[in-house]
Amino acid sequence: MTSVAPPPNAGARSIWTRVTVDPLAVPLSRVIARWPHVTPNRVTLFSALLAVGAVVCFATGELRVGGVLFILRYFVDCMDGQVARFQGTSSKTGAALDITVDVLGISASFAAICWYLVRHAELRLGVALTIVAVLVVYNWSLTYRKGVAAAEVEGDGGTGGQLQVSVPGLGPWLRFCRRIGMSPLPWSVEAEIVALGLGPLLLPQRYVFIGLLVTLVFYLFASLVNLRRIRQLTRALDAAQPTVPDPRG
Repeated sequence: MTSVAPPPNAGARSIWTRVTVDPLAVPLSRVIARWPHVTPNRVTLFSALLAVGAVVCFATGELRVGGVLFILRYFVDCMDGQVARFQGTSSKTGAALDITVDVLGISASFAAICWYLVRHAELRLGVALTIVAVLVVYNWSLTYRKGVAAAEVEGDGGTGGQLQVSVPGLGPWLRFCRRIGMSPLPWSVEAEIVALGLGPLLLPQRYVFIGLLVTLVFYLFASLVNLRRIRQLTRALDAAQPTVPDPRG
């Protein structure tokens, strides 16, 4: 596979995005960005239609088709930002539309596939409700972490895609990831692709729940990491505030 340089201002990309999406999405976005009727928001809305298709397929038991549509949804979702950069039309409104479509599409896809599997006794109701609940906690903690980090001028409050630890044997991998602009660790993207894309597409229906359980474990761990980071950031903000003398003396 021909290596494609990370797009401008992309920062560290997720493993799935950098390896399987960017090599095709970046050059394709460059081409369609020249078409007069293509805009970033229209690309985003097309990804929303693919998400609706995936939700309908999951809810009606067409899991393999739903998996294909979900993978295509993510591919198209990666293109709207590239089109905006190539056209020089990036905007806060477009970014807000993008994240809204993402959250609604992913949440609805999880709800639809869980609902179908529960109805067919492939997944326990308690597990399905836990997945949805943890998804809510994860999205809230991630959003709040980024908001607190912005107040402290700390980027997004994460590691910037770089693993800041010394683990024997991981040096070459970390250097490789840093060189190509890729995160050395899986993100939520990989968990979602496993649960809603590759799992439904490749696994028999009775085993699709395994991908959901993997994602549940990831969301639990990631939520704990986000909550810990929020605590660190808020403590740093409190420590930076000047001490106000007690007016009562």
